[in-house]
Amino acid sequence: MYDVYNDTLGFEKIFLVSLPERTDRRDSFAVQARLSNMSFTAVDGVDGRTVSAKALPYTMDLRPAQIGAWRAHLNIMQNIVANNIATALIFEDDADWDVGIRAQMRELAKGARWLGNASGSETDLHSPYGDDWDIMWIGHCSIKSSTYDPRRWVIPHDPTVVPPERRTEFDKAHMRQWETGPNADNQTRIVFVPTWGYCLAAYAVSLRGAMKILYHESMSKYNDPVDTGLGWMCANPQSWSEFHCIAPYPTIVGISRPAGNTDKFSDIDPDKFTEIQVSEESHSEHLVFPLRQNIDRLLAGQVDFQSQFPDSTGETMHIDDIMAATGHGEILDLSLDDEL
Repeated sequence: MYDVYNDTLGFEKIFLVSLPERTDRRDSFAVQARLSNMSFTAVDGVDGRTVSAKALPYTMDLRPAQIGAWRAHLNIMQNIVANNIATALIFEDDADWDVGIRAQMRELAKGARWLGNASGSETDLHSPYGDDWDIMWIGHCSIKSSTYDPRRWVIPHDPTVVPPERRTEFDKAHMRQWETGPNADNQTRIVFVPTWGYCLAAYAVSLRGAMKILYHESMSKYNDPVDTGLGWMCANPQSWSEFHCIAPYPTIVGISRPAGNTDKFSDIDPDKFTEIQVSEESHSEHLVFPLRQNIDRLLAGQVDFQSQFPDSTGETMHIDDIMAATGHGEILDLSLDDEL
């Protein structure tokens, strides 16, 4: 379990996928990673216009930017398989995370092991996250709860949880069990088996998962963006080689938005930001104590960090309090919840 505190967060490798020309994002990620004591390997993104039509799976008919993103992620899957890498964490280059990410990953590891029924000793497991998963979707912008698996690893009173009214996902895990009633706690995070996901700010794969992704997204009939394909694999695990998915909600990894012209925000969907607008200040999405927005405090050696939601947490909070939440397992009665 203590491996989550090493420089790869308990995975064998960390990869960053980034277009070579986005040196601005590589600068930011390098500083963020070093301040978090993370080591990573950068992998060049792909210009979809350079991908041969012969290399596309049967039926693929996507925009060049989508093809490039698909191929860049599959290049990492190919690397994992070719080099027998047991587990890997993949970040996109606009990823941001909480200053307390190691405590969050500790709880993710506990939850993943519980969901995988990992009851053996530490030496019996190859990963602190257990060995019974294909993907852990830790940086999503949309997620759905399982309608068939009642297990939830529940982390209450977690100050890194974005307030419900400020969450922007179009699909959300059902949280009424914890966010309503006399003991309502709007600072609850859960770890569970999802049935859909979207966006790839960060995700982890096992070697087995990487092989399944290559098979279904490259070697079979396929015509979806890379993240949509993973969403379908989580939605229909039995139809996709028993694809085992785990996710937290709210998400652990978000994204950062730099100051300047908003056309910098996306390389895959630039049409979303065609209107010329300028953001005077940088900000981060899906995070309470984002590392990117606290770099000045980290560089100065401070231990109190700025919150993006001071109404919920106060203006600042000490790192020990940010990292204090701990979780437990719960079995829900899904028949009693009409949301499910």
